[in-house]
Amino acid sequence: MGKRFWVGGYSPDGGGTSLGIRAIEISRGLLTDLGLAHAADSPSWLATHPKLPVLYAALEHRGEIAAYRILDKDKLESLGKPVAAGPMVCHLAVAGAGTVLIASCYGDGRVLAYPIKTDGSLAKPTIAPASTDPFASPGHHPRASRAHQGTVLRSGKIVTTDLGHDSLRMWDLVGGELRLHRQVALRKGDGPRHLVEHPSGLIYVVTEHSAQVIALAVNAAGEWQEVSRDSLGDGILAGEHFPAEISLDRHTNKLYVGVRGARAISVLELKGGRPFVLGAVPCAGEWPRHHLQIGNSLLVANQLSNTIEVLGLGPEDGLSLKHLNSLALDSPTCIIAQMPS
Repeated sequence: MGKRFWVGGYSPDGGGTSLGIRAIEISRGLLTDLGLAHAADSPSWLATHPKLPVLYAALEHRGEIAAYRILDKDKLESLGKPVAAGPMVCHLAVAGAGTVLIASCYGDGRVLAYPIKTDGSLAKPTIAPASTDPFASPGHHPRASRAHQGTVLRSGKIVTTDLGHDSLRMWDLVGGELRLHRQVALRKGDGPRHLVEHPSGLIYVVTEHSAQVIALAVNAAGEWQEVSRDSLGDGILAGEHFPAEISLDRHTNKLYVGVRGARAISVLELKGGRPFVLGAVPCAGEWPRHHLQIGNSLLVANQLSNTIEVLGLGPEDGLSLKHLNSLALDSPTCIIAQMPS
């Protein structure tokens, strides 16, 4: 038996051709489509409950979140009606040991916290305080807030990215509600999209607009500060190429970044906490929106070429990614494991 995954994608309301949430399996490097698990409108991001057989989907262009009961490896059923979120809800994260679902909305910048009921369904959310643009100035047109990801840190704090306000916000989860701990401003025009936490406590942020990876650490005063920023390789240019997902290989201490427009996966090695780009390798498709490492392979969701690709990770140089297998799948945007690895 191989390892199984749920795949979300864009349906016609989001400019894609996906019919909903699909199930796939990988065994000995080969991918198999297990079929449509449940019809849905643009379930662009997925998250599973850590204890219950429940899957959550951000129905991005409906501005709603759907909950599904997992019946089998290839079958879901609705767990109540979808609940309202915000315009272009694009990311979900389960926090508080399975008690709260954090939703990030690109359309209006809202971050919402949904209490999770005992059966996994969602209660009415609380809305976190709105972002304040750290670069706002009198007489200039206000910039829109664009929340894009929520990540639960090992400390239990939650960090959210705001691509529109070029900032991160750190939150405490108190009584199921988000309370702002601090805001961390990057540089104007960075566009922080996604991030990953290293076991050392450093945070690595990939920026969609400046096309870089920024390393952040806590200083002696307890403040987060930038310690480095690095490019994603020769030929990957801000404004022409758009980084999407960032992941950490803890065994080899490398970062992998999917770069849309460049048709590439950038590989960076961590030395003393700082990322150093080794280069970029082809992703075997178009518009690598998301990827997931499983063992010695990367599964890459190439949204615009309608495939999931299997890339074998190379030896210590990290650049010998080998194309192992391909699976045709409509407009894939997110891949998550059915069971914790």
